[in-house]
This record gives sequence, C-alpha cells and structure tokens, in this order.
Amino acid sequence: MAARICVSIALKDAKSIKKEAGRAFELGADYIEIRFDFLNPELLPEALEAVNEIKDRTVFTLRSRSQGGMFLGSEQNRLHWLYRLAEQEPMLLDVELDTLKKNDELADFLEKKKSPLLVSWHDFEKTPPSDTIADVLSEMRTYSNYVKIVTTAHSIEDSLRLLELYETAIGLSPIFFAMGDAGVISRLLCTLIGNAPFTYASLEKALAPGQLTVQQMKKLYDKMRFAKI
Repeated sequence: MAARICVSIALKDAKSIKKEAGRAFELGADYIEIRFDFLNPELLPEALEAVNEIKDRTVFTLRSRSQGGMFLGSEQNRLHWLYRLAEQEPMLLDVELDTLKKNDELADFLEKKKSPLLVSWHDFEKTPPSDTIADVLSEMRTYSNYVKIVTTAHSIEDSLRLLELYETAIGLSPIFFAMGDAGVISRLLCTLIGNAPFTYASLEKALAPGQLTVQQMKKLYDKMRFAKI
C-alpha cells in the first residue's frame, strides 16, 4: 500500500484555510490536519465553515498548550470547542490522552457520539523507555483504536525503538514517530515498516522539529519505491 501523507495547516487567518488545503491536495496530500489552536477563538466558526466540504479528509486538532499547542483561550473554552469540533464529524478528531483522562464527560460524549477519535500523546524532551511508552499505549487503547505517540529522538536508536512499538500495536491504527533530526527516519518509515495509516508533513514551514514538506516526503517515497525498498 502506498504511503499516505497528512499535511498540517496552521494559520492565523481563517479565510486562507480552504485555499491552503486545496494547495496541499494539489501537491499530493492524501489528508490534511487543521490546527485550529493557531486561530483566535473568535475565528473558529468561520474556519469550521471553510473546511466543511473537506472534513471527511481532515483531522481536526485543537492542541492544548501543555502538549505543544497554541490555543489562546482558557482550558474551559478549549473544551467547549472540542465538543463543537466533534459535532462537525471530521475524519478524525485529535484529542490528547491527558485531556480525556481529566474530562470524563468529554470522553463519554465522544464515545456515545461514536466520533472517530485520534488519541495523542507527546514527549518534547526525549523518547521514554519502551515499557513507559507501552503503559501509555495501554491507556490510549481504552479510548480509541486510532492512537498517536510522538516523542523526541536524540539518536537513530530512539527512532528505531519507537518503530519497534508497531509490533505491539495489534488491533490498532497507530501513528508512532519521533521529532528532531534523528526522528526523520521514523516519520518516513512509520507508514512502510509500521502500519501507520498516514504520516505528517508541512506545506512549507515545519510545525515540529524534523517535519518535512509534502514535496520532500513524496520525493523520498518515490525514490524508495523506485529502489524497491
């Protein structure tokens, strides 16, 4: 199966989202992620309207500050908008594991609504020991089959250890990769030797350390396919 790419779009101008999404698809993106947390909360209704026609190919993300997000409002306000985002029925709604653990009502709402949920967890400093990550994964399973674990790699070994986690993710649709220069290999290989449904790329400016553009990703995948890797 061909590697699939999800392009992350983070804009402060709601009017440009639809245009940028269209450009991402033209460049070969299979899916897009809208980082709603980069927008002023007042612009969220306009942004939702802009992506309504492409929501079935879109990951909705309203990232908390504790998990590297940029949302300007209060946590209570962010939770309010997570409910609203879920009601739009996107392809996937990205919600942090910590958010679900701290807000049973939200978790129950998402379960009852059967919202396609991508449970996410980040470590911006390191790649923890494998048994620690396995414990995190065990918690994530209780909320959804779609799980995303992103760590920070200080060595190629960190990336390889994270890729080995795919062997334990039986019955899940997992996305595991590492940030940083040493994590680039995991961003590429997670869809090839892992069974990640997609990997992430940017349009131009990287949103996370080690993130490649969609053009770079496609060029590398094409070369790997040509070399029969």
